[in-house]
Amino acid sequence: MDIGFKKIRALKSYEHVVDEIQTAICEGRLKAGDRLPSEMKLKEMFDTSRGSIREALRVLEQKGLVSVSTGVKGGAVVQKATSKPMADNVAILIRQRKISLAHLAEFRKLLEGHIAFQAAVRADAQDIEQLQSILDEAQDHIRTGPSGWDRFHKMDARFHLLLAKVAGNPLVEANLAAVHDNIRTYFHHYLPWSLDLLRENYQDLCEIVKAIREKNPEKAGTIARNHVARFNELMEKNADN
Repeated sequence: MDIGFKKIRALKSYEHVVDEIQTAICEGRLKAGDRLPSEMKLKEMFDTSRGSIREALRVLEQKGLVSVSTGVKGGAVVQKATSKPMADNVAILIRQRKISLAHLAEFRKLLEGHIAFQAAVRADAQDIEQLQSILDEAQDHIRTGPSGWDRFHKMDARFHLLLAKVAGNPLVEANLAAVHDNIRTYFHHYLPWSLDLLRENYQDLCEIVKAIREKNPEKAGTIARNHVARFNELMEKNADN
Protein backbone atom coordinates (compact mmCIF):
# COMPACT_ATOMS: atom_id res chain seq x y z
CA MET A 1 0.00 0.00 0.00
CA ASP A 2 1.60 3.30 -1.12
CA ILE A 3 0.06 5.95 1.14
CA GLY A 4 2.89 8.44 0.72
CA PHE A 5 3.98 8.77 4.37
CA LYS A 6 7.08 10.87 5.08
CA LYS A 7 10.01 9.95 7.29
CA ILE A 8 10.19 11.28 10.85
CA ARG A 9 10.71 15.04 11.33
CA ALA A 10 12.49 16.57 14.32
CA LEU A 11 9.39 16.16 16.50
CA LYS A 12 8.28 13.60 19.00
CA SER A 13 7.98 10.50 16.86
CA TYR A 14 4.37 9.74 17.70
CA GLU A 15 3.29 13.35 16.88
CA HIS A 16 4.77 13.02 13.39
CA VAL A 17 2.95 9.71 12.89
CA VAL A 18 -0.35 11.25 14.04
CA ASP A 19 0.14 14.23 11.72
CA GLU A 20 0.95 12.07 8.70
CA ILE A 21 -1.95 9.64 9.16
CA GLN A 22 -4.39 12.44 9.97
CA THR A 23 -3.32 14.34 6.86
CA ALA A 24 -3.72 11.22 4.73
CA ILE A 25 -7.28 10.80 6.04
CA CYS A 26 -8.18 14.47 5.54
CA GLU A 27 -6.78 14.47 2.00
CA GLY A 28 -8.64 11.29 1.07
CA ARG A 29 -5.60 9.08 0.62
CA LEU A 30 -7.05 7.00 3.43
CA LYS A 31 -10.82 6.54 3.45
CA ALA A 32 -13.38 5.27 5.94
CA GLY A 33 -13.08 1.48 6.15
CA ASP A 34 -9.44 1.36 5.04
CA ARG A 35 -7.23 -0.75 7.28
CA LEU A 36 -3.88 0.77 8.24
CA PRO A 37 -0.74 -1.30 7.85
CA SER A 38 0.25 -3.42 10.85
CA GLU A 39 2.20 -1.87 13.72
CA MET A 40 5.37 -3.54 12.49
CA LYS A 41 4.85 -2.26 8.96
CA LEU A 42 4.12 1.27 10.22
CA LYS A 43 7.26 1.05 12.36
CA GLU A 44 9.29 0.36 9.21
CA MET A 45 7.48 2.99 7.11
CA PHE A 46 8.08 5.73 9.68
CA ASP A 47 11.48 4.43 10.81
CA THR A 48 10.48 4.77 14.46
CA SER A 49 9.80 2.62 17.51
CA ARG A 50 6.80 0.37 18.02
CA GLY A 51 6.00 2.36 21.18
CA SER A 52 5.68 5.55 19.13
CA ILE A 53 3.35 3.80 16.68
CA ARG A 54 1.14 2.55 19.51
CA GLU A 55 0.99 6.01 21.10
CA ALA A 56 0.09 7.56 17.74
CA LEU A 57 -2.71 5.03 17.20
CA ARG A 58 -4.01 5.76 20.70
CA VAL A 59 -4.16 9.50 19.91
CA LEU A 60 -5.82 8.89 16.54
CA GLU A 61 -8.41 6.68 18.23
CA GLN A 62 -9.12 9.40 20.81
CA LYS A 63 -9.71 11.81 17.94
CA GLY A 64 -12.21 9.39 16.43
CA LEU A 65 -10.17 9.00 13.26
CA VAL A 66 -9.46 5.28 13.65
CA SER A 67 -10.72 2.35 15.69
CA VAL A 68 -8.17 -0.09 17.04
CA SER A 69 -8.87 -3.73 17.85
CA THR A 70 -6.63 -6.54 19.06
CA GLY A 71 -6.37 -10.18 18.08
CA VAL A 72 -5.53 -12.07 14.92
CA LYS A 73 -7.84 -9.91 12.79
CA GLY A 74 -7.14 -6.76 14.80
CA GLY A 75 -5.52 -3.53 13.74
CA ALA A 76 -6.45 0.08 13.03
CA VAL A 77 -9.34 0.93 10.70
CA VAL A 78 -10.17 4.43 9.46
CA GLN A 79 -13.51 5.67 10.77
CA LYS A 80 -16.17 7.79 9.13
CA ALA A 81 -16.13 11.39 10.38
CA THR A 82 -18.79 12.01 13.04
CA SER A 83 -19.65 14.61 15.67
CA LYS A 84 -18.99 12.15 18.51
CA PRO A 85 -15.61 13.60 19.62
CA MET A 86 -17.21 17.05 19.74
CA ALA A 87 -20.18 15.69 21.68
CA ASP A 88 -17.81 13.99 24.11
CA ASN A 89 -16.03 17.28 24.76
CA VAL A 90 -19.34 19.08 25.33
CA ALA A 91 -20.37 16.30 27.72
CA ILE A 92 -17.18 16.79 29.75
CA LEU A 93 -17.79 20.55 29.95
CA ILE A 94 -21.34 19.91 31.15
CA ARG A 95 -20.26 17.37 33.77
CA GLN A 96 -17.63 19.79 35.03
CA ARG A 97 -20.27 22.56 35.12
CA LYS A 98 -18.29 24.73 32.72
CA ILE A 99 -21.43 25.49 30.69
CA SER A 100 -24.22 27.35 32.47
CA LEU A 101 -27.87 27.43 31.46
CA ALA A 102 -27.30 30.99 30.22
CA HIS A 103 -24.31 29.87 28.10
CA LEU A 104 -26.35 27.04 26.65
CA ALA A 105 -29.33 29.28 25.85
CA GLU A 106 -27.14 31.91 24.19
CA PHE A 107 -25.47 29.32 21.98
CA ARG A 108 -28.73 27.53 21.14
CA LYS A 109 -30.52 30.77 20.20
CA LEU A 110 -27.76 31.61 17.74
CA LEU A 111 -27.54 28.09 16.37
CA GLU A 112 -31.19 27.04 16.27
CA GLY A 113 -32.38 30.44 15.06
CA HIS A 114 -29.94 30.20 12.15
CA ILE A 115 -30.95 26.59 11.45
CA ALA A 116 -34.67 27.38 11.33
CA PHE A 117 -33.97 30.38 9.09
CA GLN A 118 -31.92 28.33 6.63
CA ALA A 119 -34.37 25.43 6.72
CA ALA A 120 -37.15 27.80 5.63
CA VAL A 121 -34.95 28.88 2.72
CA ARG A 122 -33.86 25.40 1.63
CA ALA A 123 -36.55 22.88 2.61
CA ASP A 124 -38.29 21.00 -0.18
CA ALA A 125 -41.57 19.08 -0.04
CA GLN A 126 -39.90 15.86 1.11
CA ASP A 127 -38.10 17.66 3.96
CA ILE A 128 -41.35 19.20 5.16
CA GLU A 129 -43.06 15.80 4.97
CA GLN A 130 -40.35 14.27 7.18
CA LEU A 131 -40.62 17.08 9.72
CA GLN A 132 -44.39 16.73 9.75
CA SER A 133 -44.05 12.99 10.31
CA ILE A 134 -42.16 13.65 13.57
CA LEU A 135 -44.84 16.15 14.61
CA ASP A 136 -47.56 13.56 13.92
CA GLU A 137 -45.69 11.05 16.07
CA ALA A 138 -45.37 13.63 18.84
CA GLN A 139 -49.08 14.43 18.65
CA ASP A 140 -49.98 10.74 18.97
CA HIS A 141 -47.69 10.58 22.00
CA ILE A 142 -49.40 13.56 23.63
CA ARG A 143 -52.79 11.91 23.18
CA THR A 144 -51.65 9.02 25.38
CA GLY A 145 -51.37 11.39 28.34
CA PRO A 146 -47.65 10.95 29.10
CA SER A 147 -46.31 11.55 32.60
CA GLY A 148 -42.75 12.62 31.75
CA TRP A 149 -40.46 14.20 29.17
CA ASP A 150 -38.39 11.20 28.07
CA ARG A 151 -40.15 10.04 24.91
CA PHE A 152 -41.00 13.54 23.76
CA HIS A 153 -37.42 14.72 24.24
CA LYS A 154 -36.23 11.97 21.89
CA MET A 155 -38.72 13.11 19.25
CA ASP A 156 -37.74 16.74 19.88
CA ALA A 157 -34.05 15.88 19.33
CA ARG A 158 -34.87 14.05 16.09
CA PHE A 159 -36.87 17.07 14.91
CA HIS A 160 -34.03 19.54 15.57
CA LEU A 161 -31.37 17.28 14.06
CA LEU A 162 -33.46 16.85 10.92
CA LEU A 163 -33.96 20.61 10.80
CA ALA A 164 -30.18 21.05 10.98
CA LYS A 165 -29.70 18.57 8.15
CA VAL A 166 -32.22 20.46 6.02
CA ALA A 167 -30.35 23.71 6.75
CA GLY A 168 -27.51 22.19 4.75
CA ASN A 169 -24.33 23.04 6.68
CA PRO A 170 -22.48 19.96 8.02
CA LEU A 171 -20.52 22.04 10.56
CA VAL A 172 -23.70 23.56 11.99
CA GLU A 173 -25.29 20.09 12.02
CA ALA A 174 -22.33 18.65 13.93
CA ASN A 175 -22.47 21.42 16.54
CA LEU A 176 -26.20 20.93 17.07
CA ALA A 177 -25.74 17.17 17.38
CA ALA A 178 -23.05 17.74 20.02
CA VAL A 179 -25.40 19.97 22.02
CA HIS A 180 -28.48 17.76 21.73
CA ASP A 181 -26.49 14.69 22.74
CA ASN A 182 -25.95 16.34 26.11
CA ILE A 183 -28.74 18.80 26.98
CA ARG A 184 -30.91 16.08 28.47
CA THR A 185 -28.83 16.53 31.62
CA TYR A 186 -30.22 20.05 31.94
CA PHE A 187 -33.75 19.06 31.03
CA HIS A 188 -33.72 16.24 33.56
CA HIS A 189 -32.61 18.48 36.42
CA TYR A 190 -34.21 21.81 35.64
CA LEU A 191 -37.21 21.56 33.30
CA PRO A 192 -40.43 21.21 35.28
CA TRP A 193 -42.85 18.59 33.98
CA SER A 194 -46.41 19.31 32.95
CA LEU A 195 -48.55 18.09 30.10
CA ASP A 196 -49.48 21.70 29.30
CA LEU A 197 -45.79 22.57 28.95
CA LEU A 198 -45.24 19.59 26.69
CA ARG A 199 -48.13 20.77 24.51
CA GLU A 200 -46.58 24.25 24.42
CA ASN A 201 -43.26 22.77 23.30
CA TYR A 202 -45.03 20.77 20.61
CA GLN A 203 -46.94 23.83 19.42
CA ASP A 204 -43.69 25.77 18.96
CA LEU A 205 -42.38 22.99 16.71
CA CYS A 206 -45.61 23.12 14.71
CA GLU A 207 -45.20 26.88 14.26
CA ILE A 208 -41.63 26.42 13.03
CA VAL A 209 -42.78 23.92 10.40
CA LYS A 210 -45.61 26.24 9.40
CA ALA A 211 -43.14 29.07 8.83
CA ILE A 212 -40.88 26.73 6.84
CA ARG A 213 -43.83 25.62 4.72
CA GLU A 214 -44.67 29.29 4.10
CA LYS A 215 -41.02 29.96 3.11
CA ASN A 216 -40.77 32.62 5.82
CA PRO A 217 -37.21 32.37 7.18
CA GLU A 218 -37.42 35.42 9.46
CA LYS A 219 -40.51 34.05 11.19
CA ALA A 220 -39.01 30.55 11.53
CA GLY A 221 -35.82 31.93 13.07
CA THR A 222 -37.72 34.16 15.49
CA ILE A 223 -39.95 31.31 16.68
CA ALA A 224 -36.91 29.06 17.25
CA ARG A 225 -35.04 31.73 19.24
CA ASN A 226 -38.09 32.58 21.34
CA HIS A 227 -38.68 28.89 22.00
CA VAL A 228 -35.16 28.43 23.37
CA ALA A 229 -35.36 31.62 25.46
CA ARG A 230 -38.73 30.77 27.00
CA PHE A 231 -37.81 27.23 28.02
CA ASN A 232 -34.42 28.37 29.31
CA GLU A 233 -36.17 30.93 31.52
CA LEU A 234 -38.27 28.14 32.99
CA MET A 235 -35.17 26.05 33.70
CA GLU A 236 -33.33 28.97 35.31
CA LYS A 237 -36.28 29.66 37.60
CA ASN A 238 -36.37 26.01 38.59
CA ALA A 239 -32.60 25.98 39.18
CA ASP A 240 -32.92 28.93 41.56
CA ASN A 241 -35.53 27.17 43.72
